[in-house]
Amino acid sequence: MEEFGRPDDFEDYWNYLLLRLKKIPLKAKEVLNPLHSNEFCKCYEVFFLSFDSYKLFGYLSIPFGEGPFPAIFSGSSYRSAVEPLSQGETKEKRGRFVIFSAASRGQRNADKPFVAKYPGLFTEGIDSPYSYVYRKIVGDWLRGIQYLVTRPEIDRKQIIVAKHNSLPIIAGSLCPDITHVVAKPGCFAGINDKNSEELNDYFRMYPDKYKCVLNTLSYFNLKNFCKGLRARTLLWGSSDVLKNLASDISGKTDIQQSEQSQFKDGLHEEEWIAHNLGFSDPIIPSCWKN
Repeated sequence: MEEFGRPDDFEDYWNYLLLRLKKIPLKAKEVLNPLHSNEFCKCYEVFFLSFDSYKLFGYLSIPFGEGPFPAIFSGSSYRSAVEPLSQGETKEKRGRFVIFSAASRGQRNADKPFVAKYPGLFTEGIDSPYSYVYRKIVGDWLRGIQYLVTRPEIDRKQIIVAKHNSLPIIAGSLCPDITHVVAKPGCFAGINDKNSEELNDYFRMYPDKYKCVLNTLSYFNLKNFCKGLRARTLLWGSSDVLKNLASDISGKTDIQQSEQSQFKDGLHEEEWIAHNLGFSDPIIPSCWKN
């Protein structure tokens, strides 16, 4: 696929989003959720406003004990719902970190009036950068981070954004509060992922919109965010594919090739997080310890 360079109004495009978010009050409301609380933390359902005053939802886990605690923002995956903790992670993790798992617009409990379709979300409004839904989704991620940093329980010097897609890189570049990033670059870096076929289907249906779509994607090209990303970063993927992207990132960056094992990949990621946040040991499922 061809690639557009950096648009002339790239900064204006994203500064507009940041300015709009600044003008909208959070109006956050927390409701205790006993079902998702456990012996390590209290869990709250959080409702708050995002771009265009859209009402969002998330799960906030606050450890028992005295803080401040390092914080993890877990933004949306390409699926219909969010959970207090990502599948495969151990509940003990909620006793070390403040974790905010936030839905983006269209996901469950944040699906009024917009209901996301999977597949279909990735190409929603993609023929124009001003109608593309991912601009608003990026705004939802930033809004979730803005809420997280208001929490008095967190350590402002240890804020992680972690998700195996491209959005942690964009969020980390646009939000200086982020200190650590874990990401898996995909379609926004020109790397084939599950969104690539959805994009190819769109091109087959609307071949006349090809250049319009590429223009839109140029505003999301990860290369254009690298200079602004100063956080300590872990990228998942091939070193041969990611080395140029990694070298452009301002913060120190590691690349890790997946071993196609949830155990091996998960262990590496938890060890990376623990090491870079100054912990002597990672928090991992008991079944991984042997």
